[in-house]
Amino acid sequence: MTLKIGTWLGTAALAGALIGLATIGAHAQGTTPPAGGSTETPAASPPASEAPAGNGPFVFGSPPSAQANRLYSVNVRNGEVSACQFERPEGSLVGVTRCFRRDASAAAGEPGTYDIMSTRYSGETGIFRVNAQTGQMSVCYVRDMPKEGGGTEPAVVCTAPTH
Repeated sequence: MTLKIGTWLGTAALAGALIGLATIGAHAQGTTPPAGGSTETPAASPPASEAPAGNGPFVFGSPPSAQANRLYSVNVRNGEVSACQFERPEGSLVGVTRCFRRDASAAAGEPGTYDIMSTRYSGETGIFRVNAQTGQMSVCYVRDMPKEGGGTEPAVVCTAPTH
């Protein structure tokens, strides 16, 4: 069975909207949002100096490549980048969300106001992590990285921030 990109994106958008509504309902009831991050907007969040490291809010973006089945997130306060994609294992009726480990280059950095930007280059499978306070940019993408003990595994990596 082949799933068209347009159908998949529409389904993903609907799922995102439903998750957002569930999170809003959870906040209204005073419960904790699901694991994986907060969906609060920056204006509703405590100042970065009061927020524990690693907590959101987050922004999400995808690369322009029509062949990229990947979504990136960045923590708007510290620039930490994550990436996940949809996969359907052979013989499985239900797919899974596969998230990649984070290389040190994609870990939290200096406090700032971060966002994700995409280029218009149709073959691009990465995103730009930008710091609106400093103007620094880095490119983040998934790459096979050497593992301890040999072999490789995919990881989110970012270039060094620069102007």
